[in-house]
Amino acid sequence: MRAPHRDRRGSALAALCLALILIAAPATAQEAAVRVLPNGTAYEASITVTGSEHTFWTPGMLGERVPLQVEGLEVLGPAGPVEYQDAGRGVITFPEGNYTITYRAPVRDNRLVAAFDTPYAVTVDLPGGFDVRNPLIGMVSPGAVISTGPNGTTEVAWDGIRVVEVRFYTPDREILLTTFGTIWVAVALVLILPLVISRRKEGE
Repeated sequence: MRAPHRDRRGSALAALCLALILIAAPATAQEAAVRVLPNGTAYEASITVTGSEHTFWTPGMLGERVPLQVEGLEVLGPAGPVEYQDAGRGVITFPEGNYTITYRAPVRDNRLVAAFDTPYAVTVDLPGGFDVRNPLIGMVSPGAVISTGPNGTTEVAWDGIRVVEVRFYTPDREILLTTFGTIWVAVALVLILPLVISRRKEGE
């Protein structure tokens, strides 16, 4: 027995509404927590992964994907560590599922770069003594929210981003920058002031 035309039209409308909701709903970003070690030479990361593989990479000089060498790698499932296979070129594979991957990677010249294949909600924690807020010597990727945590720590967060870059500095570098800036301003005044005075005398 065929369904009445009105019922069929109602079912089609409900299916269309459901499809629109699924299309309009934003994809939930995976999460990554990154903590810079106290000496500033490496970071520890904990990221959530859904699927059967993950790629560790970093942008090269021309934007190409360069495999990232990591240490202390663990793939953790609900029941604990899971065995993974190294497929080369920064790729690891594991059984399909939901996991948390932890690892450690280097930081060079106070510049941290973390890259992902899909948008991640990323939080970078800097230990006390490091900062990013002076734009002359510090830098963060666009869209970051910077806040101060306990014990003088600094937290930098993004809602959804594929490549994170953070350049941090120590108080010593900021003091050095301020000192050099003060010296240059003093030199400029010494050079410019006599010129201004002489021009005023010529105009009288």
